[in-house]
Amino acid sequence: MKAVFSHPIVHVGVKIAGALLAALSVALFVLIWLTGQAPHKELYKLLGTIAEFSAIAGGGMWLVRHAFIQGKKRNIRWQHGLKEAFLFFRKHHTLFGYLALFLVISHGTYFFLHHDDKMGRVYSGIGAFVALLLVSTLGYVLQRFNKGKQGRSYKQLHQWAALLFGGALAIHLLM
Repeated sequence: MKAVFSHPIVHVGVKIAGALLAALSVALFVLIWLTGQAPHKELYKLLGTIAEFSAIAGGGMWLVRHAFIQGKKRNIRWQHGLKEAFLFFRKHHTLFGYLALFLVISHGTYFFLHHDDKMGRVYSGIGAFVALLLVSTLGYVLQRFNKGKQGRSYKQLHQWAALLFGGALAIHLLM
């Protein structure tokens, strides 16, 4: 596992893929607002799916960290691989979060403007988007003011907001 997560080519590949997906998302967002037309509905569904995976990757840092801590307590021999995975997710956590936000904005804009009589999905999508905005805002504040007790309280708020977003996303996906 160490060779995969700590290899510099993987890190560069993640950054390039993230930048390209963010640029695609912004381009599609501008296209839909300028022309009112969208290339394909399936493309916007794909953006939503990629946003979902990006959000899961962003939350992966928290999950892998807790697995690593449990592995360390129990002296599991593959804990080193978990540490490498944690360091990978920690390094790219912000990228995954911003990428999820950009992709969700494009995905949501299309389906908000072109809803197909599925208002439950539109409303649940709006709720998930608001929760993602809350997570993103708290994450930004946490980056700016990560000191002492105040930083810990922002981190807890960020984690609670992420759980709220996860629940809202689950509701949206189940509708």
